[in-house]
Amino acid sequence: TMLVPIDSIDDPRLSAYRDLTTKNLTRHSGLFIAEGEKVAERLIDSRFDVVSLLAEPLLAAKYEPQLGPNTPVFVVSPDQMVSIAGFHFHRGILACGHRQPVTNIDSLDIATAEQARTVVLCPNVQDPTNLGSIIRTAAALGCLAVILGRSSADPFSRRVLRVSMGAALHIPIIESADLAADITALKTAGFEIVASVLDPKATPLSQFNRQQRPLALLLGSEGHGLAPQWLDV
Repeated sequence: TMLVPIDSIDDPRLSAYRDLTTKNLTRHSGLFIAEGEKVAERLIDSRFDVVSLLAEPLLAAKYEPQLGPNTPVFVVSPDQMVSIAGFHFHRGILACGHRQPVTNIDSLDIATAEQARTVVLCPNVQDPTNLGSIIRTAAALGCLAVILGRSSADPFSRRVLRVSMGAALHIPIIESADLAADITALKTAGFEIVASVLDPKATPLSQFNRQQRPLALLLGSEGHGLAPQWLDV
């Protein structure tokens, strides 16, 4: 690992971190940013490659030994960190990771999924805070994966990673190109498909009895819930 003192916040090596208040690395950039010690630690411990760290001196020294020999740790003062990041979610450290190729449902061993395993399906959850909460809860409850529709929020945006406390780096996240086809594959593999809806005819959660087979749970969007097409699968 290389400790690299930074003299100027205009250093081109900091381009991924610069102006985080006015930009976000897109799904197509190949990179993502993790904010704060907890999320940075989870990135370091994950299957994702760490591109670099940006940290104040004490944290740079703390995390430098945990990184690979070719991973730079850019060392900045607290004032420089504020100038670069512009907010205090970082708690003195930011990390940049490499996105991995988008996986599909074939990467899950759904054919042999245990009876108690659950897959969470989000066709259109657009609010990053809500998506981060869903991912964090799914990971805590031992879900097999979270599968996202094409119009859902970016699961590796800074806010989703922050709210999920880095859970998106560990539970499988699938950005589905064809959610309907994936639901069909889950049904074929023996999953029970269940949707959460606001409907007086729906079974109240307190009365729902799970069948003895894997479960796929559909969650709707914040404003409009689930579109009719997802209630007919």
